[in-house]
Amino acid sequence: HRSGQPLRRSGDRAAQERQASNASLGYSAASSGDYDYFYSSSVGGLCRAKHDGSAVELLRAVDVETQYIPALAIDGGTLFFVVKDYYKAPYEELRSIRTDGSQEKLLMTAPDLQTIDKVCVYDQKLYVTMRDFSGSESEGMTKVSVMSEDGTDAQQLCSLPLSDYVVVLPDAVYYLVNSDGSYALNAWSSDTKQTRTLCTGSSTCAEMLCVAGGRLVYLEDCTIEDNMFVGRTLVSVDTEGQSRKVLWTSDSDETGVRLVAASGDAVYAALYKTGSDGSWDLLRVPLDGADAQTVARGLTFYAPTACDMGDHLIVFENGGHITDGGVRVMTITYDGSDRMAYPLG
Repeated sequence: HRSGQPLRRSGDRAAQERQASNASLGYSAASSGDYDYFYSSSVGGLCRAKHDGSAVELLRAVDVETQYIPALAIDGGTLFFVVKDYYKAPYEELRSIRTDGSQEKLLMTAPDLQTIDKVCVYDQKLYVTMRDFSGSESEGMTKVSVMSEDGTDAQQLCSLPLSDYVVVLPDAVYYLVNSDGSYALNAWSSDTKQTRTLCTGSSTCAEMLCVAGGRLVYLEDCTIEDNMFVGRTLVSVDTEGQSRKVLWTSDSDETGVRLVAASGDAVYAALYKTGSDGSWDLLRVPLDGADAQTVARGLTFYAPTACDMGDHLIVFENGGHITDGGVRVMTITYDGSDRMAYPLG
């Protein structure tokens, strides 16, 4: 058992929010039993690592010079993952494989001018988010479909304006849209099949949307630093767009924060200082408005992403290119009291 575990909402909903946030914020990972499952370019593909750090196994190799695995979900003993290939056809595939590396199956191939962005699995159904550039919309569309775990019976749920950060839950899809120096946080309902605007912001932009504890959290007032969105303010609202809270605000123009993970009663963020040596601190920011706590200092992972595994965080170094995901991987408890680097070879 790992220390620092936060209080949880009802188990099913908390697990759904965890999965939706992991998919929205970064390269997905999964955890089951004694293992974490993730993509590592250092290992050479989809792998699993024992929580005690005693072993890392390659489950499914990819050509890391041309391919990577950006999306991953788990249900029981089956992993669902996306393989992207820059130079070979087909460009992208959604596949499944058993957690021991056996029984790999092709579930779908992305159509021309479409890319598979995120995969979640709820109630034995796959929810697949795609970016579609095949239509008349110059900027493309975000489309969410649901299908059986064997890839059959696919049905499109919704077609939305293109968004980099999309939170997909069984009952709703939440997404941010920026335009002309303002933003809107929108929600599509699976009950009404309608989209509504939850809240807006003017003279600012918003990025990096996630959900935790029944609240939506995102970064406001964002700039690009070192090829990453870094914001100045962490904001949360409920799923109706009400009870807005400012969770954290930068104390200077030289300090920014990048949202990396959401976990139950808190979100986690990488705190940067302009002109520093590239190191960053990991902040735990409670959703109830309590003071943020620095749980790790001086981390050196470049272009970090993170996932909440249910009783710990897993943090990835992604290198200078998207194919360099998982160059280094570490686990850390929620309170920062215990951390461990996985031996990736």
